[in-house]
Amino acid sequence: MGINRRSFIKGSAASVLAIGASGLAASSLAANPKSYRRILGSNEKLRMAVIGFNSRGQSLISAIRSCPDAELVALCDVDEKVLNGFDESNKDLARSTRYQDILDAKDIDGVASATPNHWHTLIAMLSCQAGKHVYIEKPISHNMHESRQVVKAARKFNRIVQCGFQNRSDSGLIDFYRRLHSGDFGAVQFVHATCHRQRDTIGKLDKPLVPPASVDYDRWLGPAIDMPLMRPKFHYDWHWDFNTGNGDVGNQGPHEWDLMNWALGNSGKLPSRMVAAGNRFGWDDAGNTPNVMACFGELNGIPFCFEVMDLKVAVPPPKNTGVGVVVYTDKGYFAGGRGGGTFFGSDGTKEKFTRDESQKNQDGTNIHFQNFVGAVAAGDFNLLACDCAIAANSSAMAHMANISYRLGAEASMDELKKAFGARPESSEMIERLSQAPKKFNAESNEKWVLGPDLNFDIESHEFRGTLASQANEAMTRDYRAGYELPDVE
Repeated sequence: MGINRRSFIKGSAASVLAIGASGLAASSLAANPKSYRRILGSNEKLRMAVIGFNSRGQSLISAIRSCPDAELVALCDVDEKVLNGFDESNKDLARSTRYQDILDAKDIDGVASATPNHWHTLIAMLSCQAGKHVYIEKPISHNMHESRQVVKAARKFNRIVQCGFQNRSDSGLIDFYRRLHSGDFGAVQFVHATCHRQRDTIGKLDKPLVPPASVDYDRWLGPAIDMPLMRPKFHYDWHWDFNTGNGDVGNQGPHEWDLMNWALGNSGKLPSRMVAAGNRFGWDDAGNTPNVMACFGELNGIPFCFEVMDLKVAVPPPKNTGVGVVVYTDKGYFAGGRGGGTFFGSDGTKEKFTRDESQKNQDGTNIHFQNFVGAVAAGDFNLLACDCAIAANSSAMAHMANISYRLGAEASMDELKKAFGARPESSEMIERLSQAPKKFNAESNEKWVLGPDLNFDIESHEFRGTLASQANEAMTRDYRAGYELPDVE
């Protein structure tokens, strides 16, 4: 179903495929990202392609166009309807339904990808292998094993890989975290991340969905298992199927896991323990990921909570932070998220953190992408706001929570309270979240699913103890033939 070679090279972007044309090698660039164009010449820019742009990819297109040191030259999507649905500004771009065409193009320097989650790692690794720098959307992986493989590929092929955790480029948050890590607000005692979204059921068909004729379904499916799709909507609702997505704990949630990881010091370590509970309450639909979820764990000796609430019910989040993080220290607490927040001191003082004027009215993607281009120009991944090594752990935390949940069994409220009773905050989280299904549907008989309290050995990168064998198997997946991860060992 892919567009033929002649179609791919049509228009003014045809030179993007010129064999032997000089691409931008990181090793040939000078160290100051701000002087990138002066060094290379005014006509030389980082030539970018976007793979997957039905949804989030549109923001990446805008970010590339906003960057004076980058040029959008090609688009790729497995859905021909999406690929050909251009506005005037995109009509002359090279385009293809085949990601291989993008990787084979010698004059494409970087790839920005917003494919479904199950494709993130494979696209990132293949792009690195093909000599492209990569801006990959969150989460950087679909499972824990993939998180590590992306980092290995980036280092092996000496590529710059930024993850779309754009909160890392948020001026309001940068200022707070700088102050936090300098000790101005005391030592971190506990972190509570929140993901409250007002979502609806995705519905359920009585017979499998036939994928749109415009989609190359085999290529869309990629490494995932080929199984019947019972959801009415093909695009986006893949998030709520573990085969292709990770639920909201791994959809919106990775941004908040990353805020937690940031607060806990970016140590490069994963949590030493994790327990999760939840269910898909009130929705008799085709989804299999939880719409209410509670997680508790420990990282670097500091306990944390994470919660998901997708039901449209009035369950006030902690400290009125619905999508963000609450960082408790021995001097008070910070409540906030994208755009900043406020530190409330135990002595009654308040300190507010907000974005500078240059970031008003945007989500930070443009500045985050500019940071990526600057790191490519300098040939130094240490300049990235969110290098893949940090992103790998922030993503893997969500996967770890899903592993506990998916190994769980129905449990009573007493069992939940016992499992989450380690701290008042986690006990209160269970008490509060347990009211949501009742408010949403008083007749619901669905019970909470409680996962095992998993112990993780951060040195061997393996689970130990209860259900360790099953948990270790769940760190990866079976890959369909032809869509295996490249060997980077």
